[in-house]
Amino acid sequence: MALFKKNIWLIFYSLTLTAVILFLLLSYFKWQNISLKYQIAQENTVELIANATHSLFDTQERLMDVLGAAIAEDDRYVHHPSGIGKYARALLDNPDVLAFGVTTPEGVFLYGSSDSDPTRIPNLKNRPESYASFMDALSHKGMVFGRTYFTPELQKWAMPIRKTIRDTEGKPLFVMTTLLKLTSTFDRLISTVRYRQNLVVSVIRESDSYLQYRSQEHDEYNRTYQKPFPPETMERIWTTIFDTYGLNPQTLQNNELLVSFRYQDEHSRRYLSSLKYNAQYKLWIVAQTSFDVIVGEFMETLGLYAGVFLLFGTVFYLLFLFIAQAESKRRADLTYQATHDQLTDLPNRNYLQQTVSSNRIAKDAPPFTLLYIDMDHFKNINDSFGHHYGDRLLVAIANRLKTLLPSDAEIIRYGGDEFILFTQLSEKQAVLDFATHLIETLSKPYTIDTLRFTIGASVGIALYPQHGEDLDMLMRAADIALYASKKLKNSAHIFAETMQEGFLRNVHVEQELRKALDTHELFMVYQPQVDAQERLHGVEALVRWNNAHLGSVAPDLFIPLAEASGLMPNIGRFILESVCTQMHDMHQRLGYDFCVSINISVRQFTDPSFLRHLIETIEKTHIRSLSLTLEVTENLFIEDLHFLVPLLQEIKTMGIQISMDDFGTGYSSLSMLRKLPIDELKIDKSFIDEILKDDVSASTVRNIIAIAKNFGMRVVAEGVESQAQKELLSTLGCDLFQGYYFAKPLLKEELERFLQGKKPISEP
Repeated sequence: MALFKKNIWLIFYSLTLTAVILFLLLSYFKWQNISLKYQIAQENTVELIANATHSLFDTQERLMDVLGAAIAEDDRYVHHPSGIGKYARALLDNPDVLAFGVTTPEGVFLYGSSDSDPTRIPNLKNRPESYASFMDALSHKGMVFGRTYFTPELQKWAMPIRKTIRDTEGKPLFVMTTLLKLTSTFDRLISTVRYRQNLVVSVIRESDSYLQYRSQEHDEYNRTYQKPFPPETMERIWTTIFDTYGLNPQTLQNNELLVSFRYQDEHSRRYLSSLKYNAQYKLWIVAQTSFDVIVGEFMETLGLYAGVFLLFGTVFYLLFLFIAQAESKRRADLTYQATHDQLTDLPNRNYLQQTVSSNRIAKDAPPFTLLYIDMDHFKNINDSFGHHYGDRLLVAIANRLKTLLPSDAEIIRYGGDEFILFTQLSEKQAVLDFATHLIETLSKPYTIDTLRFTIGASVGIALYPQHGEDLDMLMRAADIALYASKKLKNSAHIFAETMQEGFLRNVHVEQELRKALDTHELFMVYQPQVDAQERLHGVEALVRWNNAHLGSVAPDLFIPLAEASGLMPNIGRFILESVCTQMHDMHQRLGYDFCVSINISVRQFTDPSFLRHLIETIEKTHIRSLSLTLEVTENLFIEDLHFLVPLLQEIKTMGIQISMDDFGTGYSSLSMLRKLPIDELKIDKSFIDEILKDDVSASTVRNIIAIAKNFGMRVVAEGVESQAQKELLSTLGCDLFQGYYFAKPLLKEELERFLQGKKPISEP
């Protein structure tokens, strides 16, 4: 800082020099920008005039063709031309048309709209301004342009267009001439152009360089239209274009190119010019803007920039006088940025470590409560709708949390969808009541744009100083309590010592599970599924784990751990590959196929590579896709319906059947069921256990079967353990049965012996 203050003026001069260089660069780029703006506007004008002119003249030529054909077809009008006026009305009704005439190939007028006696109109061959274009019309098949000239008969300046009508042998019958108003034809187009007050537009005949039209100097028509462009001027233009683009006039004509260039006339006046050729009518369309106009606008802008530059230079100089205050503020801003989340503007993890631990945890500090909040199912939002919506949802959650805070509370975004809340509440029931209110509020729907999101929240609670005397101990206790809450979702738990024991055991189980695939501890068993006559329909594949240290670990324990720890996709791939390999081998040995059901977890379905791996496994193991049934839980649909339905429909097209497992334990609606490509409903074991002694369970099972039948689905009852259960389920219309009454889950070899001599119900 001392070195900085010592060399402050050196720094100031260096910065000033840099600012001057930047100012010059900015001025240069502004000049380029203004020049480009005028060039683009000018080129657009040329294109507009070229297209509009072509369209106008093309229309006039077509009208003259139609009129000429009508006159040529009726000999009466050639020998008695006074009737031609009937046909000429279509042209004369056009406000841009001054007059219309028909002459013999020798230039003698047969009809003229401007004079009832056409013999009084001078012969076109005898007029110097019309001779060249009249002869040109006789020698060309298309329409030609005459020189713009003053018509004494009409007392107006006009632009003639001529067309020769020929007989079938190509011999000229007569020549038609239409006089167009000079100004109204083009001025109407120019009036729509931006910067038109600075723009000069010219239309030049290619054959003799006479001007057909010029947008300025209307008060000097004689000087403008009575002589052609000077040859030296045209030569200077062609030289400039060749020097700029390497193009000659012939190339411009053949390709109808639009070019812009900087041009200096014989009086050293500079122009920005744009030029394009119309090959059909042999016209050059030229637009020019004086460089004085462009320089004038640039100087106005430069003056404004210079004023702003000087103003900011002065302010910048004054700022150096307050360098200490600015440095202090900068440091404060950096500290704020380092300790606050940019998305939600809440304090972040750095703030937690630097500020909270030192301010709240101290000797004789009052008790407080730490609430660890984790949003349920938030990952589904990011996966399904993208991080843009996820971020906006986090902002909405943060705003909602701010409204819940008591005056003594503090909220921190810990990371992702996790928040830490501190409150002075310390009585357990009051804390639980507050946490419950917090969960209820956070669980209310969020509307972002037109989308409506509903997510839950789980809360882990730790009390200071009972559950820890430093921040790390409190965070660990709250994390363990949060783990218990996440099992139930949308709940809150206060840390208890018994939770730690279960947490540590789960950590140990998870560590062993991570090694289970490599040590080949996971294996498959299969439970048969039969119909009412106990004929084989198929089997359900179930994964089991036998660990050297833990012994046999129940699926209810290790499957949720695998889901939570992210191991489920790898285990799912092992299950799919093992089942397909073993079942194909068994189908070959027994000589017939039967269905095999495989449970698919939430994590597997959300894995982007799931479908590709499923297809590759089917192809690799050669198992028939018709033999496969994928089982998904009801709650899976509720979590991510819009993502799963297209995926299941694609799987369904492969011939694989879909089964909804544990039906009746979730919250699926009939409208949702109608959308799903489901072949089978499985009634949860909890209903089967009570079916004989609980009327509500029996009624529920009856309703589930009725629903399935209405939707054309088959029904499987799992957990059947007695003859009485089987008979009642058969009476209610259940299709398939699975449970210990028929067979326990069997190893592959045991299943093979069980199936010896059995045949399936039908080929799957």
